[in-house]
Amino acid sequence: ITITAAAKGYYKATTKKVTVTVVKGAQPMTVKVKAKTVTVKFSTLRKANQTLAVTKVLTVSDAQGKVTYKKTDGASKIKITSTGAASILKGLGKGLYTVKVKVIAAGNANYKSGSKTVTFTIMVK
Repeated sequence: ITITAAAKGYYKATTKKVTVTVVKGAQPMTVKVKAKTVTVKFSTLRKANQTLAVTKVLTVSDAQGKVTYKKTDGASKIKITSTGAASILKGLGKGLYTVKVKVIAAGNANYKSGSKTVTFTIMVK
């Protein structure tokens, strides 16, 4: 950028060059997560554990980089893996269970890391 000032009164004309360097930084990221309600059969849980893929309980979009999951609240017989699978342990009784999960996107060169906490529901019938 060149700045020029004309001579005026006691002042001489002058020119000054300024260099501006624009540094591209990572932008904030908004992770979008939609929670679902899933129904599992009590008769199945009486016999064995049941694992649900993350896509059965959550829909994640606009996440950049590696996505990980962390359970923050809910029944102790429902576990969440770092890849988001929901493991429902044998012996969980009939009822409605809510599980709170923090979804974390690591980000990349263009986006900072971001996260969102959501609650999904499991109905045991």
